[in-house]
Amino acid sequence: MAYVYLIAEEPHPGETSGPWTKIGFSNNPPEWRLGANLKRGNSRALSVAAAFKYPTEADALAAERLAQQQFSSTCVGKEWFRVGWQDVARWFGSVGAIARTAEDIAADKLR
Repeated sequence: MAYVYLIAEEPHPGETSGPWTKIGFSNNPPEWRLGANLKRGNSRALSVAAAFKYPTEADALAAERLAQQQFSSTCVGKEWFRVGWQDVARWFGSVGAIARTAEDIAADKLR
């Protein structure tokens, strides 16, 4: 199983620079990405806002690439976009992506 995940960066109270969403790929459960240097030097809260599962790495990488192309006008650096994660999640739904469920998350924790 491979995933395309959306990580949301929560702004500080009163901050108006966002929203910020990371569109990324992982062969591991998306929560693992939160501990992979994403928080280093960043005082804002990060969360996995949504994730979509794919049967193969190639499928997930293709979906990640399509999403990044779709939102390229909002790209602010590599995989970070100035767009709300909800908008990106709606787009994934419109192209038939399968959202990761609570059952998937529980199963991943047993890995």
